[in-house]
Formats: sequence, C-alpha cells, structure tokens
Amino acid sequence: MGYTTAATQIRPGPGARALYLGSREHKRVSCTAEALVITSAHAQISRYPVARVARVVSSASGVDWSGPALALCMRAGIAITWLDAQGHAVGSLYPQLRNTTPLATAMELWTDHPAGLARFHNWLRSRRMDVLVRWGRQHADTITPQQWESTKREWVYGQRCPAHLPLGLRGLCLAYVAAQLATCGLAPAQWGPPQATIDLDQHLCDLLWAEMNLTSGTLADRTDAETTLTTLFERWATHNASALTLHLASLHRNAMKELHI
Repeated sequence: MGYTTAATQIRPGPGARALYLGSREHKRVSCTAEALVITSAHAQISRYPVARVARVVSSASGVDWSGPALALCMRAGIAITWLDAQGHAVGSLYPQLRNTTPLATAMELWTDHPAGLARFHNWLRSRRMDVLVRWGRQHADTITPQQWESTKREWVYGQRCPAHLPLGLRGLCLAYVAAQLATCGLAPAQWGPPQATIDLDQHLCDLLWAEMNLTSGTLADRTDAETTLTTLFERWATHNASALTLHLASLHRNAMKELHI
C-alpha cells in the first residue's frame, strides 16, 4: 500500500516518538487541525499532537482510520505502517518529503548543461518511437513491415512528419501546445548551449501532429473549411487530451533523471 503527497507546514518536533496503536480493543482515529484523536470502544478519547509523533505503527485490524487523519499525517511528514496479527508489515503510507522541481526549472537547468541539447533530441526521438509503437499496436492487422520501417526512417530518425492533415489544423495544434506550455510556466523556445534554441512548442506540436496523422489518416484531406477543421481538432483533442500531458510528464521525468534531482 503506498501513497504520496507533499508534506508541508506541520512537522514532527524535537523529542517526537512513535505512536503504537494495537488491536486489543477497537479504535477509531480521527483528527483536529494539529492532533490525532484516538477514540476507543469505551468512548475514551486521547489526543496526540502530530508535532510529538515521529511515526505511527497501527494494527491492520481493529483500528479504523479516517481520511482526514491520514491526510494530516501526510502533511506532517508522519509515516504509518500497518501490522497483522503475527507482527508482519502488510503495508505503509508515507509522505513525499522532497519538493518536486517544477518542469520549467528542470528544463532551464537541463538545457544549460553542455550535453543538454543532444540529450533533448535523444528524448525527442524516443517519444517519436513511442508514438510509432502505439500506432503499430493499434493497427497491427493493416500495417506492413515495409510501411513500418519506412515511417520509422522518415519520421523517427529523419524528422519528416506525416503530411496528411491540412495546415489549418497545424495552427490549431500549435495554439493548443502553447496554451499548455504557459500553464507549466514554459516559454515556447528554450535556450541551450551554446546559445542554441530548442523550439519546444514546435517539437511538441510535431508529436501531436504525427499522432493525428497516424490515427486519423486522410480524414481531413478533403476539407479546408475553418469551422470543419476546428471541429475536427477539438474532437481529436477531447479524445486524446492526455497525449500532450504524457509527453510533458516524460520530459519532466527525463530532465530530472539526467540532472540527478
């Protein structure tokens, strides 16, 4: 059992000790703003300020935890372990004590690295390959080995995106990417060493552009009406809303890994 959340504000103070909650009698764990409240079967109530609790060891049976009490422990940085009747640990709940570096900061540090530009392009090729593999799995019955290899050569390594969709859709795609980057505090272009520019919005747009082509094929080939294109794009974006989120999450994870953060 695992769960993570950011630990903020309340922290265990000096002299904090472990809190043991056995199962000799039924207990209910609730809380106030700064303390765990233990109520026994006989309505006896005990309060434990979280500033004095270093960790909690709880019986897996006979002790009922409320959601707010669990959340209070996470905010206070208190780990909880549950034991069975034989004393074996059956699971733990623990806070995420380290603040995550924002994507914008991770990108700035990453691109400042002498090898940042090359590493970014390695990441980009891996994302192109990921898109291609998913396309291959979805259309395994219709894609020939020759078509697969040709697409891999032209797009994954040659950076030549499939060109079925009209340019009007590309503008909508780029605007969608720009809006998402803004919510992450990222500029459309990132500076890499030595003074090289990474057009982040264009690269991410190309990934989505390829996904639309590979999944939609020639669907939009015969239209250039603005209203129709907008409807097509909004429909695609609704059904594939996670696509850009996954690319940004991968970028964040990769930058953090490269920086050893």
